[in-house]
Amino acid sequence: PADYKKSGSHAVNDLETDHVGEPYDDTILDMIDDLMVETHSRGIKLDIAMHDRYALGCWSVDAYVTTYNLPNGCCKCDTTINQPSAFYVDPSIQQAFDNRLTHILNHPNPHFQNRSWSQLSEAILSFAPENEAQGHLNSIDWGWWCRRAQIIKKHVGTSGILVSTGGSIDMPTGLWPQLYVCPELDIVDLHTYSVDAAYIKQQVRIAATWAVHQGKRLRLQEFGVQSDDWSKSQALGPIMVGMNQMGVPFTPWELVKPANNKDFEFWTSRTNTTNGFMWTDLSKGAAAALTVAAPFSWPEIASSGPGTPKGDWLFCTINAECANGCCSVEQSTSDGRYKCTPGGTQCTGNLLSSGTLCTGDSDCANSCCSKQYSSRHECTDGGTPSQCGNAVHGNGQSCAVNADCMSGCCEASTCVAHGQPDQCSGAGGQRRLLIV
Repeated sequence: PADYKKSGSHAVNDLETDHVGEPYDDTILDMIDDLMVETHSRGIKLDIAMHDRYALGCWSVDAYVTTYNLPNGCCKCDTTINQPSAFYVDPSIQQAFDNRLTHILNHPNPHFQNRSWSQLSEAILSFAPENEAQGHLNSIDWGWWCRRAQIIKKHVGTSGILVSTGGSIDMPTGLWPQLYVCPELDIVDLHTYSVDAAYIKQQVRIAATWAVHQGKRLRLQEFGVQSDDWSKSQALGPIMVGMNQMGVPFTPWELVKPANNKDFEFWTSRTNTTNGFMWTDLSKGAAAALTVAAPFSWPEIASSGPGTPKGDWLFCTINAECANGCCSVEQSTSDGRYKCTPGGTQCTGNLLSSGTLCTGDSDCANSCCSKQYSSRHECTDGGTPSQCGNAVHGNGQSCAVNADCMSGCCEASTCVAHGQPDQCSGAGGQRRLLIV
């Protein structure tokens, strides 16, 4: 939008402002072509979300709303009205959106030998299909992300560009097993506007355990608070410290000039005595992030490295974080937390306790991930061995909804690989379940 947050920004049309599909308006892509030149020269890689859920009749209206008559709650984002579920389950809309993704991925950048964006690993870190997809909907097709990721991965191939989820709206919606087991998704992005640092660490610890065991990576991609600058630093500083303790990358929302002491924005310099605290804390946190050992590696980023191994009794997720090589809970009698344990003999890395949601048996200290006694898979004490296993099924296994399948596609009660939009009939009415 024009003058976004009083930043002086110029309004630019979306690819599909007036109509869906060809011919696309590439104005915004051409501008990002130019942006890539500057970011690349500064050693920065872009993280690109190729659509915004909030353009679907929430904060703005794009061509999908007008073309497909989606419920419109614009422009105060009234989600009691704005329930555009059809965008995510209607086969014709999914195909149109996949065409959009393909167009963006194939866009040539004239500053990089006209190579398509899908191959510009020197300038792009990751692609996501959409920012906060399916946010604030009453029912969710949890297989949607994986099916879109398949489209993206087909184009990026072995370029080294990663595929991400694009973010949850809160911690509960970031903790859904299908996101962590989809073969084509590389990164799970968490968003939250809670300022409870202890709660965020608890939830991120679960997510990090899932990600490690499923070969994924994790980011706290968005978090923030509407307040003055000092209060921002006091609320968000402990969250950044916590993420560094866990080795999880973080990006607070949002660095924009000018700062706003009643909203989310903060800026680098102290234009008056009440600003600059948040930027100082972020700078310190970012510098510290480069030095800490972490459960995830980021070889795509030149400044990223293995970090300094953690000393005795510091919190850990995997053995490799620890200088003593042992991430264990065996001597943590007071708090039950996994720490770098000298002389440890039960060096399992972080495992989840009974009653915690899980993706598979490997997540659990009791080695049983089951929904024998609950509506969702959780680490289950005394679970019947035949009912313990993976929360999400592989191709050829039975399913009721798309979320049951690693591929994100349930066709005729069977998980199938790379299903077309009109094949994946298991969208169901999957209610969003909150995790407490």
